[in-house]
Amino acid sequence: MEENKQLYRFSYQLGDWLLLLIKLQFICLFYIVRGGILLGIFPAAATVMDYFLLVFQKKEVPVRIYPWFKQTYHAHFKTANELGYILFAIIAFLWIDLRISSTFLQNSLIHFVLTLFFLSSILIGIYLFPVYLRYQLRNLQYFKLSFMLMLISIPQTLAIVLGVFVASVIATFFPILVITAFIPMVIFPISWFTFQAMQRAEKKSTVTE
Repeated sequence: MEENKQLYRFSYQLGDWLLLLIKLQFICLFYIVRGGILLGIFPAAATVMDYFLLVFQKKEVPVRIYPWFKQTYHAHFKTANELGYILFAIIAFLWIDLRISSTFLQNSLIHFVLTLFFLSSILIGIYLFPVYLRYQLRNLQYFKLSFMLMLISIPQTLAIVLGVFVASVIATFFPILVITAFIPMVIFPISWFTFQAMQRAEKKSTVTE
C-alpha cells in the first residue's frame, strides 16, 4: 500500500514537472517570436534560466508564470541581447578562423590553438547568463567572471555537458519533446550546475556578489 502511495506521489510530481516544462517551452517560444526571433532568443532563454535559478535559490516559484515571464523578459531584453550577440560574434569569428586554418593554413599548432579558443568561448558562454542573472556587473566583467568559473569548475562543466547530452538523447527517443519541452530541458542542467559552481566559488571567496 505504501509503495502505491509513493508511486502515485512520484507520478503526480513528474506530471507537474512535465507540465511546468511545457508551459516554459511555449511561453519561451512565444517571446522568441515576439522579439522577431533574433532579438527574442537571448532574453527568452535568460528568462527561463532565471526561473530555474529562482527556484534553486529561494525554493519558490512565481504563482503565475506568464505575467512573471513577461516582466522578467522585458527586464533582461537589452543586456541579454548585448551579451548574447557579443558572445555570438566571438564564436562566429573563431569558427571562421578555424575554417580558414583547416582549408588554407593547414598548420596543426595554429589549428589546435584556435580549437582551444573556440571550445573555451562556448564553455564561457555556458556560464555567461547565469553569471549575469546572479551578479550586478559591467558587460566585460561578466565575461571575465564566466572565464574564471569555467577554469575552477571543471566537474560542474563536465556535468553540464553530460546533462545537455542526456536531454538531447531523451529528445531523440521522444521527438515530441523537441516541440513541447526541449528548451527548458536543456537549460535546466545548465542552470543547476552553474548555480552549484557559483555557490562553490562564493564559499571559497573566489567571487563576491
